[in-house]
Amino acid sequence: MFVLTFSFPASRYHATPWGRNVNEADVAWPPDPWRVLRALIATWWRKGNREQWSEDNLACLVDALAGTLPVYNLPVGTIHAHTRHYMPQGQFDKGREKTALVFDAFVHLPQDARIVTAWPEVTLNGELLALASDLAASIGYLGRAESWVECRASDEWDGEANCSKVQSGDSGTPVRVLAPLSPAQYKAERQRLITQAEQRAARTVSSKLRRGQATSLFLSKANGANTLPERLVDALSLDTADYQDRGWVRPPAAREVLYSLSSKAASSVIPRSFARRRRTTERRGMPTVARFLLAGRPLPRIEDAVKIGELMRRAALAQFGWRIGESTQRMIPCAPWQISGRSSDGQPLKHPSHDHAFWLSEDADSDGWIDHISIYIAGGIDDQIRTKLDRITRIWLSPKQRADGDRSEPAAVKEWRLALEGFGHTTDFAGSARIFDLSKRWRSVTPFLAAGHLKATGYRGEVLRLLRRRGLLVDDGIEVDILKSITTGGTERRAIHFHRFRSRSREKQPDAAGALLRIEFLQPVAGPLAIGFGSHFGLGLFASDE
Repeated sequence: MFVLTFSFPASRYHATPWGRNVNEADVAWPPDPWRVLRALIATWWRKGNREQWSEDNLACLVDALAGTLPVYNLPVGTIHAHTRHYMPQGQFDKGREKTALVFDAFVHLPQDARIVTAWPEVTLNGELLALASDLAASIGYLGRAESWVECRASDEWDGEANCSKVQSGDSGTPVRVLAPLSPAQYKAERQRLITQAEQRAARTVSSKLRRGQATSLFLSKANGANTLPERLVDALSLDTADYQDRGWVRPPAAREVLYSLSSKAASSVIPRSFARRRRTTERRGMPTVARFLLAGRPLPRIEDAVKIGELMRRAALAQFGWRIGESTQRMIPCAPWQISGRSSDGQPLKHPSHDHAFWLSEDADSDGWIDHISIYIAGGIDDQIRTKLDRITRIWLSPKQRADGDRSEPAAVKEWRLALEGFGHTTDFAGSARIFDLSKRWRSVTPFLAAGHLKATGYRGEVLRLLRRRGLLVDDGIEVDILKSITTGGTERRAIHFHRFRSRSREKQPDAAGALLRIEFLQPVAGPLAIGFGSHFGLGLFASDE
Protein backbone atom coordinates (compact mmCIF):
# COMPACT_ATOMS: atom_id res chain seq x y z
CA MET A 1 0.00 0.00 0.00
CA PHE A 2 1.06 3.56 -0.66
CA VAL A 3 -0.59 6.53 1.08
CA LEU A 4 -0.41 10.31 0.74
CA THR A 5 -1.97 12.37 3.52
CA PHE A 6 -2.72 16.03 2.82
CA SER A 7 -3.46 18.68 5.44
CA PHE A 8 -4.26 22.33 4.71
CA PRO A 9 -2.88 24.96 7.13
CA ALA A 10 -5.25 27.62 5.78
CA SER A 11 -8.20 25.16 5.81
CA ARG A 12 -8.86 25.95 2.14
CA TYR A 13 -8.54 23.84 -0.99
CA HIS A 14 -8.64 25.72 -4.33
CA ALA A 15 -8.69 23.73 -7.57
CA THR A 16 -10.52 24.41 -10.83
CA PRO A 17 -11.68 21.24 -12.63
CA TRP A 18 -10.24 20.57 -16.06
CA GLY A 19 -12.36 22.13 -18.80
CA ARG A 20 -14.10 24.57 -16.45
CA ASN A 21 -13.59 28.31 -16.24
CA VAL A 22 -12.55 29.69 -12.88
CA ASN A 23 -15.58 32.00 -12.96
CA GLU A 24 -17.92 29.00 -12.98
CA ALA A 25 -17.08 28.70 -9.27
CA ASP A 26 -16.57 24.93 -9.45
CA VAL A 27 -14.07 22.97 -7.33
CA ALA A 28 -12.41 19.68 -8.28
CA TRP A 29 -13.41 17.46 -5.37
CA PRO A 30 -11.97 15.03 -4.47
CA PRO A 31 -8.48 16.08 -5.66
CA ASP A 32 -7.98 14.37 -9.03
CA PRO A 33 -5.36 11.57 -9.15
CA TRP A 34 -4.04 13.34 -12.27
CA ARG A 35 -3.51 16.49 -10.20
CA VAL A 36 -1.77 14.59 -7.38
CA LEU A 37 0.74 12.97 -9.75
CA ARG A 38 1.44 16.29 -11.45
CA ALA A 39 2.15 17.79 -8.01
CA LEU A 40 4.79 15.11 -7.39
CA ILE A 41 6.33 15.70 -10.82
CA ALA A 42 6.38 19.49 -10.40
CA THR A 43 8.02 19.13 -6.99
CA TRP A 44 10.80 16.97 -8.46
CA TRP A 45 11.53 19.58 -11.13
CA ARG A 46 11.48 22.51 -8.72
CA LYS A 47 12.86 21.13 -5.47
CA GLY A 48 14.01 17.57 -6.12
CA ASN A 49 17.51 16.33 -5.30
CA ARG A 50 18.65 15.52 -8.84
CA GLU A 51 21.89 13.96 -7.61
CA GLN A 52 20.07 11.46 -5.42
CA TRP A 53 16.92 10.87 -7.50
CA SER A 54 17.20 10.58 -11.29
CA GLU A 55 14.46 11.28 -13.81
CA ASP A 56 14.24 7.53 -14.37
CA ASN A 57 13.40 7.09 -10.68
CA LEU A 58 10.62 9.64 -11.06
CA ALA A 59 9.32 7.85 -14.17
CA CYS A 60 9.18 4.53 -12.28
CA LEU A 61 7.26 6.15 -9.41
CA VAL A 62 4.73 7.73 -11.78
CA ASP A 63 4.26 4.47 -13.71
CA ALA A 64 3.60 2.59 -10.48
CA LEU A 65 1.01 5.08 -9.19
CA ALA A 66 -0.70 5.54 -12.58
CA GLY A 67 -1.21 1.80 -12.97
CA THR A 68 -4.10 1.67 -10.48
CA LEU A 69 -6.73 4.09 -9.15
CA PRO A 70 -6.49 5.42 -5.59
CA VAL A 71 -9.21 5.54 -2.94
CA TYR A 72 -9.92 8.50 -0.68
CA ASN A 73 -10.89 9.25 2.85
CA LEU A 74 -12.47 12.72 2.69
CA PRO A 75 -13.15 14.80 5.80
CA VAL A 76 -16.74 15.40 6.89
CA GLY A 77 -17.96 18.91 7.55
CA THR A 78 -16.37 20.68 4.61
CA ILE A 79 -18.11 23.67 3.03
CA HIS A 80 -18.05 24.65 -0.64
CA ALA A 81 -17.68 28.43 -0.37
CA HIS A 82 -16.64 31.34 -2.55
CA THR A 83 -15.61 34.97 -2.58
CA ARG A 84 -16.40 37.62 -5.20
CA HIS A 85 -14.04 40.30 -6.42
CA TYR A 86 -14.46 43.19 -8.84
CA MET A 87 -11.15 43.33 -10.70
CA PRO A 88 -10.12 46.64 -12.37
CA GLN A 89 -9.79 46.47 -16.16
CA GLY A 90 -7.75 49.61 -16.78
CA GLN A 91 -10.59 51.12 -18.84
CA PHE A 92 -12.82 54.00 -17.90
CA ASP A 93 -16.42 54.80 -18.75
CA LYS A 94 -17.93 58.15 -17.76
CA GLY A 95 -15.16 58.73 -15.26
CA ARG A 96 -15.49 55.31 -13.58
CA GLU A 97 -13.04 52.47 -14.00
CA LYS A 98 -14.58 49.34 -15.47
CA THR A 99 -14.41 46.20 -13.38
CA ALA A 100 -14.97 42.49 -14.04
CA LEU A 101 -16.66 40.19 -11.56
CA VAL A 102 -14.42 37.24 -10.60
CA PHE A 103 -15.51 34.27 -8.49
CA ASP A 104 -13.02 32.44 -6.31
CA ALA A 105 -14.49 29.12 -5.20
CA PHE A 106 -12.88 26.81 -2.68
CA VAL A 107 -13.59 24.00 -0.24
CA HIS A 108 -13.31 25.09 3.37
CA LEU A 109 -12.11 22.22 5.56
CA PRO A 110 -12.48 21.85 9.32
CA GLN A 111 -9.38 22.65 11.33
CA ASP A 112 -6.82 19.81 11.31
CA ALA A 113 -8.85 17.94 8.66
CA ARG A 114 -6.91 15.63 6.35
CA ILE A 115 -7.44 14.12 2.93
CA VAL A 116 -6.07 10.60 2.62
CA THR A 117 -5.25 9.31 -0.87
CA ALA A 118 -4.32 5.62 -0.85
CA TRP A 119 -3.26 3.12 -3.50
CA PRO A 120 -4.06 -0.27 -1.84
CA GLU A 121 -2.61 -2.31 -4.70
CA VAL A 122 0.70 -0.43 -4.97
CA THR A 123 3.79 -1.59 -3.09
CA LEU A 124 6.87 0.58 -3.60
CA ASN A 125 10.39 -0.67 -3.05
CA GLY A 126 12.63 1.12 -0.58
CA GLU A 127 14.15 3.49 -3.13
CA LEU A 128 10.83 4.59 -4.65
CA LEU A 129 9.21 4.95 -1.23
CA ALA A 130 12.08 7.17 -0.11
CA LEU A 131 11.70 9.26 -3.29
CA ALA A 132 7.95 9.58 -2.76
CA SER A 133 8.44 10.60 0.89
CA ASP A 134 11.02 13.22 -0.09
CA LEU A 135 8.76 14.69 -2.79
CA ALA A 136 5.65 14.62 -0.60
CA ALA A 137 7.40 16.54 2.17
CA SER A 138 8.36 19.25 -0.34
CA ILE A 139 4.90 19.81 -1.87
CA GLY A 140 3.88 23.37 -1.04
CA TYR A 141 0.41 23.53 -2.59
CA LEU A 142 -2.16 21.31 -4.26
CA GLY A 143 -4.44 22.72 -6.96
CA ARG A 144 -3.98 26.48 -7.14
CA ALA A 145 -1.19 28.31 -5.36
CA GLU A 146 -3.63 29.49 -2.64
CA SER A 147 -4.05 25.86 -1.49
CA TRP A 148 -1.18 25.64 0.96
CA VAL A 149 -0.63 22.01 1.85
CA GLU A 150 1.48 19.77 4.00
CA CYS A 151 1.89 16.24 2.69
CA ARG A 152 3.23 13.03 4.16
CA ALA A 153 3.87 9.67 2.44
CA SER A 154 3.72 6.26 4.09
CA ASP A 155 3.10 2.61 3.32
CA GLU A 156 0.58 1.99 6.11
CA TRP A 157 -2.98 3.10 6.76
CA ASP A 158 -5.70 1.49 8.84
CA GLY A 159 -8.50 3.88 7.90
CA GLU A 160 -11.59 3.32 5.76
CA ALA A 161 -12.19 4.80 2.32
CA ASN A 162 -15.36 6.80 1.75
CA CYS A 163 -14.70 7.65 -1.91
CA SER A 164 -13.59 5.12 -4.53
CA LYS A 165 -14.23 4.03 -8.11
CA VAL A 166 -17.87 3.21 -8.83
CA GLN A 167 -18.66 -0.48 -8.61
CA SER A 168 -21.69 -2.40 -9.86
CA GLY A 169 -24.63 -1.87 -7.52
CA ASP A 170 -22.95 1.04 -5.74
CA SER A 171 -25.52 3.33 -4.11
CA GLY A 172 -23.22 6.28 -3.39
CA THR A 173 -23.21 9.69 -5.03
CA PRO A 174 -21.19 9.61 -8.30
CA VAL A 175 -18.64 12.30 -9.19
CA ARG A 176 -16.22 12.56 -12.11
CA VAL A 177 -12.47 12.83 -11.52
CA LEU A 178 -9.52 13.09 -13.90
CA ALA A 179 -7.04 10.22 -13.61
CA PRO A 180 -3.85 9.43 -15.54
CA LEU A 181 -3.79 6.62 -18.05
CA SER A 182 -1.76 3.58 -17.14
CA PRO A 183 1.58 3.27 -19.02
CA ALA A 184 0.11 0.63 -21.36
CA GLN A 185 -3.02 2.68 -21.99
CA TYR A 186 -0.98 5.78 -22.73
CA LYS A 187 1.23 3.91 -25.18
CA ALA A 188 -1.82 2.80 -27.17
CA GLU A 189 -3.46 6.24 -27.01
CA ARG A 190 -0.24 7.95 -28.09
CA GLN A 191 0.07 5.72 -31.14
CA ARG A 192 -3.56 6.34 -32.06
CA LEU A 193 -3.21 10.13 -31.82
CA ILE A 194 0.06 10.27 -33.76
CA THR A 195 -1.38 8.09 -36.52
CA GLN A 196 -4.41 10.34 -36.64
CA ALA A 197 -2.21 13.47 -36.83
CA GLU A 198 -0.09 11.96 -39.63
CA GLN A 199 -3.15 11.07 -41.67
CA ARG A 200 -4.51 14.57 -41.23
CA ALA A 201 -1.13 16.05 -42.23
CA ALA A 202 -0.94 13.81 -45.30
CA ARG A 203 -4.34 15.01 -46.46
CA THR A 204 -3.26 18.62 -45.93
CA VAL A 205 -0.02 18.11 -47.90
CA SER A 206 -1.85 16.40 -50.73
CA SER A 207 -4.29 19.28 -50.95
CA LYS A 208 -1.51 21.88 -50.97
CA LEU A 209 0.50 20.01 -53.59
CA ARG A 210 -2.50 19.98 -55.88
CA ARG A 211 -2.61 23.77 -55.51
CA GLY A 212 1.14 24.07 -56.16
CA GLN A 213 2.05 25.02 -52.59
CA ALA A 214 5.23 23.71 -50.91
CA THR A 215 5.06 22.11 -47.48
CA SER A 216 6.83 19.55 -45.31
CA LEU A 217 5.12 16.40 -44.15
CA PHE A 218 8.06 15.62 -41.93
CA LEU A 219 7.51 18.81 -39.93
CA SER A 220 3.91 17.89 -39.26
CA LYS A 221 4.97 14.43 -38.08
CA ALA A 222 7.70 15.84 -35.87
CA ASN A 223 5.32 18.31 -34.24
CA GLY A 224 2.88 15.51 -33.42
CA ALA A 225 5.64 13.34 -31.93
CA ASN A 226 7.10 16.18 -29.86
CA THR A 227 3.69 17.03 -28.42
CA LEU A 228 3.22 13.42 -27.34
CA PRO A 229 6.43 12.20 -25.65
CA GLU A 230 7.05 8.49 -25.28
CA ARG A 231 7.14 8.32 -21.49
CA LEU A 232 4.07 8.83 -19.35
CA VAL A 233 5.96 11.04 -16.91
CA ASP A 234 6.84 13.44 -19.75
CA ALA A 235 3.24 13.48 -21.00
CA LEU A 236 2.00 14.40 -17.52
CA SER A 237 4.59 17.21 -17.43
CA LEU A 238 3.17 19.04 -20.46
CA ASP A 239 1.78 22.54 -19.99
CA THR A 240 -1.90 23.31 -20.48
CA ALA A 241 -0.97 25.46 -23.49
CA ASP A 242 0.36 22.35 -25.26
CA TYR A 243 -3.02 20.66 -24.90
CA GLN A 244 -4.98 23.71 -26.00
CA ASP A 245 -2.77 24.31 -29.06
CA ARG A 246 -3.62 20.82 -30.26
CA GLY A 247 -7.33 21.35 -29.62
CA TRP A 248 -7.68 18.58 -27.03
CA VAL A 249 -10.59 18.89 -24.62
CA ARG A 250 -8.56 17.03 -21.99
CA PRO A 251 -4.94 15.90 -21.64
CA PRO A 252 -4.19 12.89 -23.89
CA ALA A 253 -2.56 11.09 -20.96
CA ALA A 254 -5.69 11.42 -18.82
CA ARG A 255 -9.16 9.86 -18.60
CA GLU A 256 -12.37 10.62 -16.77
CA VAL A 257 -13.30 8.10 -14.09
CA LEU A 258 -16.55 7.89 -12.16
CA TYR A 259 -16.04 7.77 -8.39
CA SER A 260 -18.67 7.09 -5.74
CA LEU A 261 -18.93 9.02 -2.49
CA SER A 262 -20.46 7.44 0.57
CA SER A 263 -23.31 9.23 2.33
CA LYS A 264 -20.95 10.84 4.86
CA ALA A 265 -18.55 12.03 2.18
CA ALA A 266 -21.42 13.26 0.01
CA SER A 267 -22.81 15.33 2.86
CA SER A 268 -19.59 17.30 2.88
CA VAL A 269 -19.23 17.53 -0.88
CA ILE A 270 -22.87 18.57 -1.34
CA PRO A 271 -23.33 21.42 1.16
CA ARG A 272 -26.61 23.17 1.88
CA SER A 273 -25.43 26.62 0.81
CA PHE A 274 -23.05 26.58 -2.15
CA ALA A 275 -22.69 23.23 -3.94
CA ARG A 276 -22.10 22.00 -7.44
CA ARG A 277 -24.42 19.03 -7.79
CA ARG A 278 -24.13 19.66 -11.50
CA ARG A 279 -23.74 16.09 -12.84
CA THR A 280 -24.70 13.87 -9.95
CA THR A 281 -27.68 11.54 -10.01
CA GLU A 282 -29.13 11.18 -6.54
CA ARG A 283 -30.60 8.02 -5.15
CA ARG A 284 -33.92 9.80 -4.65
CA GLY A 285 -34.27 10.25 -8.39
CA MET A 286 -33.78 13.25 -10.62
CA PRO A 287 -33.11 16.60 -8.94
CA THR A 288 -36.01 19.03 -8.83
CA VAL A 289 -34.14 22.29 -8.11
CA ALA A 290 -31.42 24.21 -9.93
CA ARG A 291 -30.20 27.12 -7.82
CA PHE A 292 -28.13 29.99 -9.22
CA LEU A 293 -26.19 32.75 -7.52
CA LEU A 294 -26.84 36.19 -9.03
CA ALA A 295 -24.09 38.81 -9.09
CA GLY A 296 -23.80 42.34 -10.42
CA ARG A 297 -23.96 45.97 -9.36
CA PRO A 298 -26.58 46.82 -8.51
CA LEU A 299 -28.53 43.62 -7.98
CA PRO A 300 -32.23 43.72 -8.95
CA ARG A 301 -34.65 44.46 -6.16
CA ILE A 302 -37.06 41.83 -4.92
CA GLU A 303 -39.89 44.11 -6.10
CA ASP A 304 -38.89 43.14 -9.67
CA ALA A 305 -39.01 39.39 -9.06
CA VAL A 306 -41.43 38.73 -11.93
CA LYS A 307 -39.12 40.53 -14.39
CA ILE A 308 -36.12 38.46 -13.31
CA GLY A 309 -38.17 35.26 -13.50
CA GLU A 310 -39.10 36.06 -17.09
CA LEU A 311 -35.49 36.87 -17.99
CA MET A 312 -34.32 33.55 -16.55
CA ARG A 313 -36.92 31.64 -18.57
CA ARG A 314 -35.85 33.44 -21.75
CA ALA A 315 -32.22 32.55 -21.07
CA ALA A 316 -33.18 28.89 -20.69
CA LEU A 317 -35.33 28.92 -23.86
CA ALA A 318 -32.41 30.41 -25.80
CA GLN A 319 -30.31 27.37 -24.95
CA PHE A 320 -32.81 25.12 -26.77
CA GLY A 321 -33.55 27.36 -29.77
CA TRP A 322 -36.75 28.03 -31.70
CA ARG A 323 -38.79 26.57 -34.56
CA ILE A 324 -41.78 27.51 -36.69
CA GLY A 325 -45.03 25.92 -35.58
CA GLU A 326 -46.80 23.88 -38.24
CA SER A 327 -50.30 25.07 -37.39
CA THR A 328 -49.64 28.62 -36.22
CA GLN A 329 -46.62 29.44 -38.47
CA ARG A 330 -45.19 31.34 -35.52
CA MET A 331 -41.93 30.86 -33.71
CA ILE A 332 -42.31 28.43 -30.82
CA PRO A 333 -39.59 27.17 -28.46
CA CYS A 334 -37.82 23.85 -29.04
CA ALA A 335 -37.44 23.45 -25.27
CA PRO A 336 -39.31 20.57 -23.59
CA TRP A 337 -42.58 21.38 -21.94
CA GLN A 338 -40.95 21.36 -18.49
CA ILE A 339 -39.03 24.51 -19.49
CA SER A 340 -41.34 26.19 -21.98
CA GLY A 341 -44.60 25.55 -20.14
CA ARG A 342 -46.17 24.88 -23.53
CA SER A 343 -47.38 21.85 -25.46
CA SER A 344 -45.78 20.63 -28.70
CA ASP A 345 -48.03 22.96 -30.72
CA GLY A 346 -47.06 25.97 -28.62
CA GLN A 347 -50.20 26.19 -26.47
CA PRO A 348 -49.82 27.09 -22.76
CA LEU A 349 -50.17 24.18 -20.36
CA LYS A 350 -53.25 24.33 -18.15
CA HIS A 351 -52.77 21.21 -16.03
CA PRO A 352 -53.53 21.90 -12.34
CA SER A 353 -50.46 20.00 -11.14
CA HIS A 354 -48.17 22.77 -12.49
CA ASP A 355 -45.32 20.34 -13.18
CA HIS A 356 -43.48 22.73 -15.48
CA ALA A 357 -40.77 25.10 -14.27
CA PHE A 358 -41.14 27.78 -11.62
CA TRP A 359 -38.60 30.61 -12.00
CA LEU A 360 -38.27 31.90 -8.45
CA SER A 361 -36.25 34.92 -7.35
CA GLU A 362 -34.79 34.85 -3.84
CA ASP A 363 -33.56 37.39 -1.36
CA ALA A 364 -31.65 34.90 0.78
CA ASP A 365 -30.03 37.45 3.11
CA SER A 366 -33.16 39.63 3.48
CA ASP A 367 -31.44 42.82 2.32
CA GLY A 368 -34.07 43.62 -0.30
CA TRP A 369 -31.95 42.56 -3.30
CA ILE A 370 -32.33 39.40 -5.38
CA ASP A 371 -29.22 37.30 -4.85
CA HIS A 372 -30.39 33.85 -6.01
CA ILE A 373 -32.64 32.41 -8.70
CA SER A 374 -34.08 28.92 -8.25
CA ILE A 375 -35.68 26.82 -10.96
CA TYR A 376 -38.11 24.29 -9.53
CA ILE A 377 -39.54 21.46 -11.65
CA ALA A 378 -41.64 19.06 -9.59
CA GLY A 379 -41.32 16.19 -12.08
CA GLY A 380 -37.52 16.30 -12.07
CA ILE A 381 -34.72 17.83 -14.13
CA ASP A 382 -33.38 15.30 -16.63
CA ASP A 383 -29.85 15.21 -18.09
CA GLN A 384 -30.78 17.19 -21.20
CA ILE A 385 -32.28 20.04 -19.19
CA ARG A 386 -29.41 19.97 -16.69
CA THR A 387 -26.86 20.33 -19.48
CA LYS A 388 -28.66 23.35 -20.92
CA LEU A 389 -29.22 25.05 -17.57
CA ASP A 390 -25.56 24.54 -16.72
CA ARG A 391 -24.64 26.75 -19.68
CA ILE A 392 -26.57 29.81 -18.50
CA THR A 393 -24.02 32.33 -17.25
CA ARG A 394 -25.80 35.68 -17.50
CA ILE A 395 -29.11 37.45 -17.94
CA TRP A 396 -29.74 41.02 -19.01
CA LEU A 397 -32.41 43.62 -19.64
CA SER A 398 -32.39 45.06 -23.15
CA PRO A 399 -32.18 48.87 -23.43
CA LYS A 400 -35.56 50.46 -22.86
CA GLN A 401 -36.72 52.84 -25.56
CA ARG A 402 -38.16 56.27 -24.87
CA ALA A 403 -41.90 56.41 -24.46
CA ASP A 404 -42.19 59.08 -27.17
CA GLY A 405 -40.75 56.71 -29.78
CA ASP A 406 -37.34 58.38 -30.02
CA ARG A 407 -34.85 55.50 -30.22
CA SER A 408 -31.76 57.65 -30.36
CA GLU A 409 -31.12 57.56 -26.62
CA PRO A 410 -31.58 54.02 -25.30
CA ALA A 411 -31.05 53.38 -21.62
CA ALA A 412 -28.03 51.38 -20.48
CA VAL A 413 -28.18 47.59 -20.57
CA LYS A 414 -28.52 45.96 -17.16
CA GLU A 415 -26.62 42.69 -16.95
CA TRP A 416 -26.10 40.16 -14.17
CA ARG A 417 -23.76 37.17 -13.96
CA LEU A 418 -24.97 33.75 -12.85
CA ALA A 419 -23.09 30.95 -11.11
CA LEU A 420 -24.78 27.59 -10.74
CA GLU A 421 -24.70 26.59 -7.09
CA GLY A 422 -26.04 23.14 -7.75
CA PHE A 423 -28.78 20.70 -8.63
CA GLY A 424 -30.65 18.95 -5.86
CA HIS A 425 -33.92 18.50 -4.05
CA THR A 426 -35.78 21.06 -1.99
CA THR A 427 -34.53 19.48 1.24
CA ASP A 428 -30.93 20.08 0.13
CA PHE A 429 -31.51 23.84 0.07
CA ALA A 430 -33.84 24.13 3.06
CA GLY A 431 -32.35 26.44 5.66
CA SER A 432 -30.23 28.50 3.28
CA ALA A 433 -33.35 29.18 1.17
CA ARG A 434 -36.48 29.79 3.23
CA ILE A 435 -38.71 29.21 0.21
CA PHE A 436 -37.76 25.49 0.39
CA ASP A 437 -38.36 25.02 4.12
CA LEU A 438 -40.88 22.69 5.74
CA SER A 439 -43.17 24.94 7.75
CA LYS A 440 -46.71 25.52 9.01
CA ARG A 441 -46.48 29.32 8.75
CA TRP A 442 -45.72 31.14 5.50
CA ARG A 443 -45.41 34.85 4.71
CA SER A 444 -45.51 36.58 1.32
CA VAL A 445 -42.23 37.34 -0.40
CA THR A 446 -44.06 38.83 -3.40
CA PRO A 447 -47.73 39.82 -3.74
CA PHE A 448 -50.36 37.17 -4.28
CA LEU A 449 -52.66 37.89 -7.26
CA ALA A 450 -55.90 36.03 -7.74
CA ALA A 451 -55.93 33.72 -10.74
CA GLY A 452 -59.68 34.28 -11.20
CA HIS A 453 -62.26 36.85 -10.25
CA LEU A 454 -62.46 37.22 -6.48
CA LYS A 455 -65.60 35.82 -4.90
CA ALA A 456 -67.31 36.88 -1.71
CA THR A 457 -64.77 34.82 0.27
CA GLY A 458 -62.03 37.17 -0.91
CA TYR A 459 -58.37 36.25 -0.95
CA ARG A 460 -58.81 33.51 1.65
CA GLY A 461 -61.27 31.66 -0.56
CA GLU A 462 -59.03 32.10 -3.60
CA VAL A 463 -56.02 30.70 -1.71
CA LEU A 464 -58.04 27.66 -0.62
CA ARG A 465 -59.27 27.09 -4.16
CA LEU A 466 -55.79 27.22 -5.66
CA LEU A 467 -54.25 24.99 -3.00
CA ARG A 468 -56.95 22.36 -3.54
CA ARG A 469 -56.46 22.61 -7.30
CA ARG A 470 -52.70 22.23 -6.84
CA GLY A 471 -53.31 18.94 -4.99
CA LEU A 472 -52.10 20.02 -1.57
CA LEU A 473 -53.97 18.51 1.36
CA VAL A 474 -55.43 21.55 3.08
CA ASP A 475 -58.25 22.05 5.51
CA ASP A 476 -60.76 24.87 5.65
CA GLY A 477 -59.37 25.61 9.10
CA ILE A 478 -56.15 27.14 7.80
CA GLU A 479 -55.63 30.81 8.58
CA VAL A 480 -55.12 33.40 5.84
CA ASP A 481 -54.37 36.93 7.03
CA ILE A 482 -53.95 39.99 4.81
CA LEU A 483 -50.88 42.01 5.72
CA LYS A 484 -50.70 45.74 5.27
CA SER A 485 -47.02 45.53 4.37
CA ILE A 486 -43.89 43.41 4.62
CA THR A 487 -40.31 44.46 5.41
CA THR A 488 -37.69 44.07 2.69
CA GLY A 489 -34.18 45.30 3.35
CA GLY A 490 -35.36 47.25 6.37
CA THR A 491 -38.03 49.08 4.35
CA GLU A 492 -41.77 48.63 4.59
CA ARG A 493 -43.27 47.57 1.25
CA ARG A 494 -46.92 47.20 0.23
CA ALA A 495 -48.22 45.20 -2.71
CA ILE A 496 -48.39 48.32 -4.86
CA HIS A 497 -44.61 48.73 -4.63
CA PHE A 498 -44.04 45.43 -6.48
CA HIS A 499 -44.10 44.88 -10.23
CA ARG A 500 -47.25 42.80 -10.69
CA PHE A 501 -47.62 42.35 -14.45
CA ARG A 502 -46.23 39.98 -17.04
CA SER A 503 -44.50 41.52 -20.05
CA ARG A 504 -46.18 40.95 -23.40
CA SER A 505 -48.54 38.43 -21.83
CA ARG A 506 -51.72 37.43 -23.65
CA GLU A 507 -53.06 35.90 -20.46
CA LYS A 508 -55.93 37.74 -18.83
CA GLN A 509 -55.11 39.25 -15.47
CA PRO A 510 -58.27 39.53 -13.37
CA ASP A 511 -56.45 40.90 -10.31
CA ALA A 512 -54.12 43.86 -10.77
CA ALA A 513 -53.87 44.99 -7.14
CA GLY A 514 -52.73 41.87 -5.28
CA ALA A 515 -52.26 41.35 -1.57
CA LEU A 516 -49.56 40.39 0.89
CA LEU A 517 -50.59 37.38 2.97
CA ARG A 518 -49.68 35.23 5.91
CA ILE A 519 -50.84 31.60 5.74
CA GLU A 520 -50.82 29.10 8.61
CA PHE A 521 -51.54 25.43 7.90
CA LEU A 522 -52.64 22.80 10.40
CA GLN A 523 -49.69 20.60 9.34
CA PRO A 524 -46.24 21.53 7.99
CA VAL A 525 -46.10 22.04 4.23
CA ALA A 526 -42.94 21.72 2.15
CA GLY A 527 -41.93 24.60 -0.09
CA PRO A 528 -41.79 26.07 -2.57
CA LEU A 529 -45.22 27.64 -2.12
CA ALA A 530 -46.03 29.81 -5.14
CA ILE A 531 -49.66 30.25 -6.15
CA GLY A 532 -51.87 32.63 -8.07
CA PHE A 533 -51.38 34.67 -11.22
CA GLY A 534 -47.75 34.77 -12.41
CA SER A 535 -46.64 32.26 -9.77
CA HIS A 536 -44.36 30.48 -12.27
CA PHE A 537 -42.36 33.71 -12.58
CA GLY A 538 -42.08 34.69 -8.93
CA LEU A 539 -45.40 36.30 -8.01
CA GLY A 540 -47.40 34.77 -5.18
CA LEU A 541 -44.21 33.39 -3.61
CA PHE A 542 -44.11 32.60 0.12
CA ALA A 543 -41.24 31.91 2.53
CA SER A 544 -41.18 30.16 5.87
CA ASP A 545 -42.21 32.47 8.73
CA GLU A 546 -40.82 30.32 11.55
